[in-house]
Amino acid sequence: MKKILSGMLILALMVTMLVSCAKSDSDTSKTQESEKPVDSVAPTPSDKKMVIGMACINLSDAGLVLIKNGADLAGEDFNCELIWKACEGNLDTQIDQIRGFIQQKVDAIWLDSCDVAGVVDVINEATDAGIQVLTAGSKVEAKANYNLIYPDFDDAFFAGTVVGEYYKDKTGTVGLIVGSAGNLVSEKRQEGFTAAIKNYPNLKLVSGMGMWDANTSMTVAEDIVRSNADLLHMHIIADGMSYGAYQGIQNAGAKITISANDGDNAALDHLENKEYLFDNVVGNERLGYWGIVIARRLFDGEEMATDQYLPTYKVMGEEMLTFVKDHNLTEINGVSYATVTIDEARKIVSSESYRKEFDATFVPTK
Repeated sequence: MKKILSGMLILALMVTMLVSCAKSDSDTSKTQESEKPVDSVAPTPSDKKMVIGMACINLSDAGLVLIKNGADLAGEDFNCELIWKACEGNLDTQIDQIRGFIQQKVDAIWLDSCDVAGVVDVINEATDAGIQVLTAGSKVEAKANYNLIYPDFDDAFFAGTVVGEYYKDKTGTVGLIVGSAGNLVSEKRQEGFTAAIKNYPNLKLVSGMGMWDANTSMTVAEDIVRSNADLLHMHIIADGMSYGAYQGIQNAGAKITISANDGDNAALDHLENKEYLFDNVVGNERLGYWGIVIARRLFDGEEMATDQYLPTYKVMGEEMLTFVKDHNLTEINGVSYATVTIDEARKIVSSESYRKEFDATFVPTK
């Protein structure tokens, strides 16, 4: 009997040991499985760095410097590396720079074209290579590019109409300083202003080319003043050129009114000092920031219209705001124009404001 009990105890002990070993192996297996490194999660599109080639006319004009500042800020905010190139107004150089971006296999190209017709073929080369191309200010009729547009013709038509109404009871000359030939921003602003002034036969229009350069614009402004003793007003199509033109007008000793376009802070200072009559708020930093937001959204797969539109605002002092409203100039030929005070304009062009304007809730043109 004792032998039987002893055998049973030995058998039970062996079974217990086998179960224990099996459990230990199972637990070890589970532990090893739980300790396996977890595969890293693939980044979402917005986590990936985007590389954008930035092809500019130049990087010396005050307005273009501000565009760069805004774009660089957006690059920091949205994980984009921006590679800046300036062609100094030379079409062949700009084409070579764009081809360089294609060879670098950048994700997108932002283009401030010096000649809208001359860049069509190279834009097609870029889009055929799978690179998004965004043309700033100028609507370029290539195969698959996106256009970052602001209403240049309408804004300039407003400017010309305000000047025409302001001087409708006087006879004299109005000066106009434009950018460069072939640049659609310059051409549309010239066309709009010219079309408006034609409605005022008492005013003669003379123009000069500032080449997006303050020093050149200063010389052009002096020449216009000295060649036209009856000069009443000068409109400059970009704030960056207007600072040089203003100095040229002072050098020539003229007492005339001045207007410009862009609504950058230095121009708003001139408005506040009553040295400018009015301006148009695009906000070059705001413009640069907006363009990179659009590029990033496209890179992340968002669908949107080929033509993207940036709202603009007309800014002036209280007297001119009253003048514009009293003369029913907030709507011309069916186009409505939003007017703002100088303080409101400063808020619109501030980084705090445009970062909020183009945050995750921003809806591009669909």
